[in-house]
Amino acid sequence: MEARGRGHTSKKYKKVRGVALISVLVTGIMIAIVIGGLYYILTRTMLTGERVRVYTSTREAAAGGVNYAVLQIKSGLFDTMDRLGCPAGWTSDGNCCTSNLNYRLSGTTQTFTNKITICLKGYAPPPGEVVAGVAYSRPQTGGRGYIYLIISEADGPQSSKSRVEAVWVR
Repeated sequence: MEARGRGHTSKKYKKVRGVALISVLVTGIMIAIVIGGLYYILTRTMLTGERVRVYTSTREAAAGGVNYAVLQIKSGLFDTMDRLGCPAGWTSDGNCCTSNLNYRLSGTTQTFTNKITICLKGYAPPPGEVVAGVAYSRPQTGGRGYIYLIISEADGPQSSKSRVEAVWVR
């Protein structure tokens, strides 16, 4: 019966707890170093953390500008364009709003400009909505039925340019 109790004292447990704590801390530091290394590889080597978009051609950059404008319209940023003008960060040009985006071409370090213009061209009642009169139809809330003209002009290397125009009905 004495053999069962032998070797199980509180002094030995304290020593084991100290070693376990140190090994957990060392393991945590090693994992943090590995995660930091992966983050560095992803952001620096593969260029995934850059704020400037990278495209393969000037034409692709212009199409990307139209996609960006559509996302801005879908988010509701231009719902009050008819009454309040352009949202923050966009400059007003008559009934149009203009913004510049920077981009790079893959394999180069030079930055180019993509000028995006969004114009409110009119209103058409959404399909399925009742038209109130022959010459009058009241705009819906939330910008539904607004017709936007989107123009994206991307400048490229050696004075090349690409222009994409699109019409978007919300």
